[in-house]
Amino acid sequence: MKELLISSLLGISVLLFDLLRLRRAILPLVAAGLIALVAVVVVDWGTASNPFGNNMMLMDGYALASIGILALLTLFWFAITSDSYPAQSRRTDLYALVLFSMTGAVVLVSYTNLVMMFLGIEILSIPLYVLVSSDRQNPLSNEAGFKYFFLGAVASAILLFGIALVYGATGTFDFTELGAAVSASTSNLMLKAGIAMMLAGFAFKVSAAPFHFWTPDVYQGSPTTVTAYMSSVVKAGAFLALFRLCTGPFSAVMDGFTDMLAFLAALTLVVSNLMAAVQTNVKRMLAFSSISHAGFLLAGVMTGGETGPGILLYYSLTYGIASITSFAVLHVVSSYQNGAMEYDAFRGLVRRNPFLAGAMTIALLSMAGIPPMAGFMAKYFIISGIISTDMVWLAVLMVLTSVVGMYYYLRVIIAMFTPVENAGRIMLRGLQHYTYILLSLLMIILFFASGFFEVLNF
Repeated sequence: MKELLISSLLGISVLLFDLLRLRRAILPLVAAGLIALVAVVVVDWGTASNPFGNNMMLMDGYALASIGILALLTLFWFAITSDSYPAQSRRTDLYALVLFSMTGAVVLVSYTNLVMMFLGIEILSIPLYVLVSSDRQNPLSNEAGFKYFFLGAVASAILLFGIALVYGATGTFDFTELGAAVSASTSNLMLKAGIAMMLAGFAFKVSAAPFHFWTPDVYQGSPTTVTAYMSSVVKAGAFLALFRLCTGPFSAVMDGFTDMLAFLAALTLVVSNLMAAVQTNVKRMLAFSSISHAGFLLAGVMTGGETGPGILLYYSLTYGIASITSFAVLHVVSSYQNGAMEYDAFRGLVRRNPFLAGAMTIALLSMAGIPPMAGFMAKYFIISGIISTDMVWLAVLMVLTSVVGMYYYLRVIIAMFTPVENAGRIMLRGLQHYTYILLSLLMIILFFASGFFEVLNF
């Protein structure tokens, strides 16, 4: 209960501070609140509580670990984007929307009732419709907001229809009763249709192919800082929620959907990497890269019943850090290049600001899966889990598509280390400067700390 109260009251407090004209204190307030949220997770570790006493949510070890990761990623996002908005009311509104969206993610990783799951998805998504279209002077942002709202509504409708079919087949929304009913009626056609529709709705939310088509346009049109939040916190929250569903009440019938999920993961990997390789816009390339990592995360959900949640948590954390870093660097570079986001915009970055170039290099190498970056261990754990389920063909495909990924990541790195004449300096303020250093170190430290996550189980 404390975790949910902190996350929700933090967004309300930001709006209150704006009304009281205490805008300079908003960022310290947010940082203190998110640190307090992580501290509460640590204090509550090893316990399991039912916040409302009616089996709607369960703050167990999995939920607490997920909330801790989401809070850390959100804290990193606030720190690294702290100078991206002027200190005025508009920044306050955006900060509050981000915190309300994170509250939806907190609900999503702790729900034990399908009604609460749908409520969490909507709390997560509705603020994003505003955030995506928040750059009102940019037609691409307005277009992205409309697309995201329309397709998000379609995905929610599909998900809700699936929930209705599952309820019609089982007569309950509660996880405990639902798990027993599913185990007793594994051949029920209505139940299978409902689960398939729910998985399709989640596939829209996590941008898995062939439901990914909204992602490149929405990511490109959104303000880059918002894209960083969507590709890290939002994606992690959606996948962690899907894991709770597939390894919980639906675990008895998930064997029948393994081939479908494997096909979605394979299609996601192939389509996203091939499309990313031909992009000329770095932001659009990173959007397709985000889709490719959705393929790995989907494979992590598939094998979660055997390997446990630790691997998915580890991948969510490592990819989230790398994604926030890469989009933040892109935002800074493009702001000094009159909005240009092509590969040439990164030429000579190592001389313009070595810290930015170093952070971007480490983030891209981590996403490519190059040791000693944490992304290598994240991909290794996922591929090992897939091999243990005898889907060697999917593991081989993961390796091959990762090689393609190295190509488009290295294009950015090569551009950053390519000399350019009369390149001006890029300046960073103190907080951003130290945040880039911290995130870069974390991507290396987590490589050596990966064993802890591999054995993490609940």
